[in-house]
Amino acid sequence: MIKLIATDLDGTMLDDSKHLPDNFDEVIHDLRSRNIRFAVSSGRSFCTLKKQFESYLNDLIFICDNGAYVYDKGEVVSTSLLPADAVQNIIRFCEAEGLVILLCGKKATWHNGTDSETLGEIRKYYLNEQYLDDLSSFDDEVFKVAIFERKGGIENTAYPKLRARYGEYFNVQLSGERWVDIMNTGITKGSALHHMQNRLGVDYGETMSFGDYLNDIEMLENSYYSFSMENSHSLVKKAANFSTGSNNDNSVMKEIIKLCLQ
Repeated sequence: MIKLIATDLDGTMLDDSKHLPDNFDEVIHDLRSRNIRFAVSSGRSFCTLKKQFESYLNDLIFICDNGAYVYDKGEVVSTSLLPADAVQNIIRFCEAEGLVILLCGKKATWHNGTDSETLGEIRKYYLNEQYLDDLSSFDDEVFKVAIFERKGGIENTAYPKLRARYGEYFNVQLSGERWVDIMNTGITKGSALHHMQNRLGVDYGETMSFGDYLNDIEMLENSYYSFSMENSHSLVKKAANFSTGSNNDNSVMKEIIKLCLQ
């Protein structure tokens, strides 16, 4: 019996227009009536997710910043802060590479993006975003550094450089076609999901998950009912035990209804 469900948002539960499924309220209500917990698992920060899911703050689990911040029913379950000196080092390196930097913190998401295309991309994922002319002057606790490549193709450009520079000391994850995220070592969506499994007394065989990109792989590996999306990265398809349709076909809700609510 499935007791815990965790799903990524972008490219997974949300369609390409960033809309929730039309039947989201109904499905969450039905899951709650059967004591099945539901976790939103995202690279987005809690300050963004709490606005998007304001009416569900006392019902859902929030795995934020790829596992660096976990919130459940009004309680902060765990946090993982990047060392301030490491953040300063990452800022200097990325500025020299001409990359857009986002510091995902407790107060806001601080960034150096200026052009309209970049700002549009940032605002798709981060509602509480603030421009800083001098990022090194940030005054916040930072859970994650997100790096954006304007031209795209970051998997073959900035990602290898970031892995070579910081991979020995931090978790450097490819999280989108133009995005790389840096968290503390051991911080992943999968480690956060495993923590919640222990907290709730749920095992691998009672857990369901959905994802589409590389920062979802550890989460999929921590659940038997793991689903890759039709639009997933090829490595995600290899990591999942099952596959489903695209994020534009309401596929997450369809699988939940089929396996949990019938």
